[in-house]
Amino acid sequence: MSTLETGLAIARALHIALALAAWGLPAFALLVVGKAPPGPARDGLTVTLRRWTGRATAAALAAGLAWFVAQAAVFVGNADPAAVMGALAPTAATRYGHVMLLRLALLVAALAVGRRASTRTLATLLGLSLALHAGVGHVAVTLDTASLPGLLAEVLHLLAAGAWLGGMAGLLMALSSRSLAADLAVRFSPLGVTCVTLLAATALLNGVTLIGNLAGLIGTTYGHIAIAKAGLFALMLGCAALNRWRIAPGLARGTVSLAALRACVLVELALGTAVVALAAWLASVVPGVHDQPLWPFARKLSGEILSDPDYGGMAWKAIALTGLGLLALVLTLLPPWPRAWRRPALALRLPALVAAGAAFWFGVPDLDLLTVEAFPTSYWSSPTGFTAASVAQGAALFPGHCARCHGTGGAGDGPDAAKLSVPPADLTAHHLLDHSEGDIFWWLTHGMPDPDGKPVMPAFADQLSEDERWALIDYIHTLNSGTTVAEAKGVWTWGMPPPELDLSCPAGGALARAGSLADLAGHPLLLAIGYAEVSPQALAAVQATPVVPVIVSTDPDRAPPATACGSTSPEAAVAYRTIGGAPEGPLLVLVDSRGALRTVWQGPFPTTPAAIALLTAKAEEAERHPFATGGGGHHHH
Repeated sequence: MSTLETGLAIARALHIALALAAWGLPAFALLVVGKAPPGPARDGLTVTLRRWTGRATAAALAAGLAWFVAQAAVFVGNADPAAVMGALAPTAATRYGHVMLLRLALLVAALAVGRRASTRTLATLLGLSLALHAGVGHVAVTLDTASLPGLLAEVLHLLAAGAWLGGMAGLLMALSSRSLAADLAVRFSPLGVTCVTLLAATALLNGVTLIGNLAGLIGTTYGHIAIAKAGLFALMLGCAALNRWRIAPGLARGTVSLAALRACVLVELALGTAVVALAAWLASVVPGVHDQPLWPFARKLSGEILSDPDYGGMAWKAIALTGLGLLALVLTLLPPWPRAWRRPALALRLPALVAAGAAFWFGVPDLDLLTVEAFPTSYWSSPTGFTAASVAQGAALFPGHCARCHGTGGAGDGPDAAKLSVPPADLTAHHLLDHSEGDIFWWLTHGMPDPDGKPVMPAFADQLSEDERWALIDYIHTLNSGTTVAEAKGVWTWGMPPPELDLSCPAGGALARAGSLADLAGHPLLLAIGYAEVSPQALAAVQATPVVPVIVSTDPDRAPPATACGSTSPEAAVAYRTIGGAPEGPLLVLVDSRGALRTVWQGPFPTTPAAIALLTAKAEEAERHPFATGGGGHHHH
């Protein structure tokens, strides 16, 4: 992290902490203090909370302005005052700028009406400013229907965090009166439970979205910070539980001192401040779901064995026995029958304990069937986007680096294959898809040894760049697909995405903004690759169906017709001929609305009513029988 980025993170953390306090204090006054018995102590606390709300709001406004300036500096990559001043207007024109300026305006409004407005009005203004912060976080990168649950969760997370931390600060201010502090501690408990529940639920929802999987949690910087944040949150929960079940009742009975409440609140506030700092750090880090995680273990979980005819039964038995063992162990430790902890009932737990031991004895040893060998890059995904250009690059690299062992067709029959102690892999076998892209990348990078530890496949880290290794992986996937599709006479039987292309679509049309095949998701596509001429009448006939024609020119000097979506890509010929197992010549490729390749054939572009009817029937058949994985045969971010 650069100096500019560090300054940005600090300014963001200060602003978020102060904005949480600015909303939390009036929320505490409204939801907790306002329900306490009237009296001088309550009135005095209300005035104190009002005064500190104004101070927190002013400080949040100053920190927000500092954050805005720091963001402008990061945008231009320069801390020079003149450069930063010149970047303020462009920063304000971004979505971040729009949201941030609106948030700061609400803070200004809260300061302007602070002395005259009711506590409810202040809480509304400051709560709205805080809630809008969700619009500049990771979950708001794509503002669409799919992101709405994440945005709502982030809003609730922010408001709950402010109410909880503001309540802690309010309790700290109430310690001058023992009776009031005891009363407020009890009254705050229901609000605290609600806040904690919301914080845990929303953190889990957005954590799953932004971290992705176990590898993203334990193998990325984002995941490591999230683990630290969760650990601190767990300690805060411990303090909250202590306050709820021990300190608050003890204060009411007079058996616990104010010093205990003060210490608990101070610790909880310190932990909360650290959590806010980590949250601000997370906002500066690439989410785990978009990062390349480094897997730290030699094995990883895999369910492939469950469908194996020879060992699948053993794996299922191991799962069942282990599950029964866990159930028996739970019954042993937490028996459901009455008076379970009295001496006569202890004997009843002995059979459950024996059953748990037996189940673990026979089940646990076979659980290793559910794991496979793993490497640090096992969960890496191709950064190429699986483009036609990347596939073509891999096709150019394959003959000089792979063909002598694997053969020109990838079947493991190259001229050097017989010299190896272990036969080279058949890259056309369908089980190749069982290996992750990250596994293949590791082998390309570090090579493969035989059982005696001698290298049987060379390491290419010094011969090929990372981009070239990924391009080779893209080509290997298309080569594997082409062999299977050729055997199936031009039909895909699993979800395989088409190599990506840059598109341009007719201006003013419904698809005018589409710039790639992915942008046409939701529409079945007919890719016409390498056709020199497509008549306007033929295009119109296909466009009259639900199928969207995409004309792909493989001649860099010939542009596709302007009346249809099209692309100029010489690489498309190699990519689609390989992935479809097709010979030289123009190709027609049908892609379903979920982005999966379905059929490939050669022949004239559909023009006759019979050809149009056949195309429509193929597309309808594909829509009726979608693949379970969509276009997921080749994964990438």
